[in-house]
Amino acid sequence: MATKAGMNAYPVGLAPDIERPCGYVHVFPTGTLATESADLSHPRWCDRGGCDRRGRHRSPTLHLDTNRPEASIVGVALVRALQPATDPMVSLTSVGVDAAAGLLLSMGQARVLRYRLGNLFGMAMTARSDERRT
Repeated sequence: MATKAGMNAYPVGLAPDIERPCGYVHVFPTGTLATESADLSHPRWCDRGGCDRRGRHRSPTLHLDTNRPEASIVGVALVRALQPATDPMVSLTSVGVDAAAGLLLSMGQARVLRYRLGNLFGMAMTARSDERRT
């Protein structure tokens, strides 16, 4: 596993303040390494704040900030039920002046949405460049 992370495996003494066991290396799916033993009761992306109260794990919300005024504030986060066997989902929330809405997508739906949005952006850019030529 160390070679997967681009590291060489050879014995090295640990610093006195290191609490993890010697030789402990874990490569997360993101490609980052664990620096201490993982808390297996939470997914790595969980914000670890109020999971029991909410009844689910939740990542920090990422806001879609366009750097200009918009009609609504949109946020996206990962969520997963507290049972470890469940799959994470993508939560989209929108808060406007008059209403709020939420949408929960499976990872498969979110992946397809990502590609569909890319296609729409491509079509919009093509249409914009066609308008400039005429």
